[in-house]
Amino acid sequence: MRYEIDINNWKRKKSYETFSKFDDPYTGVVTKIDVTNLVSLKEKTNQSFYGTMLYFILFTMNQLEQFKYGYGKHNGETLVYRFDEIAVTATMLQENGILNFTRYIKFSNDYFKFIENFNEAKHDAEVGVDYYKIKNLDDMNKVHATCLPWIKFSNFKDAINYSEKSSKPKVCWGKYYLEHDRYYIDFSILVNHAFQDGYDIA
Repeated sequence: MRYEIDINNWKRKKSYETFSKFDDPYTGVVTKIDVTNLVSLKEKTNQSFYGTMLYFILFTMNQLEQFKYGYGKHNGETLVYRFDEIAVTATMLQENGILNFTRYIKFSNDYFKFIENFNEAKHDAEVGVDYYKIKNLDDMNKVHATCLPWIKFSNFKDAINYSEKSSKPKVCWGKYYLEHDRYYIDFSILVNHAFQDGYDIA
C-alpha cells in the first residue's frame, strides 16, 4: 500500500522543498563495509553473493522509515507517497553479454523465499525478458541495484534521467576481498536528498 503525503504538514517539508528543486538532488557516499558474515552465509547455503547482498539491503531499508518515502504516479501526476514496502530491481548480464534489468523483486523476510524470487528474476533477465513491460509495482517504493564484482572502487556515479523525477535509492558494490582475515566490499549508496539525509545513509 501507499499513502499520499500532505507536504505542508510533513516534517521534511523544508528539506523536500529545498532539494526537490535541484537539477540533481542525489547525494551519497562510498564506504568500506565488513561482509564476512554474508560471505559465510552464502557459502553455507550455496547461494549467490548478489542475492544475499540484496536480501540484507532490502531487510535494512524496509526497517528504516525515511526510505519508505518517494515519488509515485497518480493519473499522470507525480506525487509524494509513504510506501509500506520497498522492492528492488537489479542489473544482470544477458547471455549475449548485454546489460538487462530484473523485474522488481518484492522483499520477503524469509531469506530462502527471497533468494528463490531473486533467482527467478535473474534467470528471466539473463534470457532477455523485457523488464520495462513488467516493472510496475505502484504500491511499493523501489531500489535500483547493481554490482561490479570484478573490481574494487573508491567512487561511483550512476546514470540519472533528468527528464523525470526519481526518488529511487541507487546502490552498487564491488568485489569482496580479504583483509586481515575479514571480507570487505566497497559499497556505494545514492539517495534523493529531498527524502533522505546523511544520517539515514549511515
